[in-house]
Amino acid sequence: MTKPDRKSKNDTSDEVRNSQAAREARSIVRFMIEHTAYGGVGALVFGALVLFFDIGGIYSLATASRDAPIFIFLLFFGLFITFGGISLGIGIMTLGGFSDDDRYRDERTRNRDSGDDR
Repeated sequence: MTKPDRKSKNDTSDEVRNSQAAREARSIVRFMIEHTAYGGVGALVFGALVLFFDIGGIYSLATASRDAPIFIFLLFFGLFITFGGISLGIGIMTLGGFSDDDRYRDERTRNRDSGDDR
């Protein structure tokens, strides 16, 4: 009776981990995190400027309240969600800019024209 080959199991998991689909998934996740981080930085800058210049008396109201830390947290959390979502949306919407060109022919059109029925 032979023992199962452990190397073949590791090779299979390495193949899955390094497959084209896995690389694309990592690329998509990296893209989303990167654009959300850009929005987060924008939110931090905007929130800091709002508080620094006391726009609408918001900083004065926050510091006068006993719940100032909660107020500041909620302000920045809301800004992060808003700016992060906007940044991610802009990043996603600018991905397809090349396909708006009328001269662009995608792979399906080329395969259809060549008669290749894969």
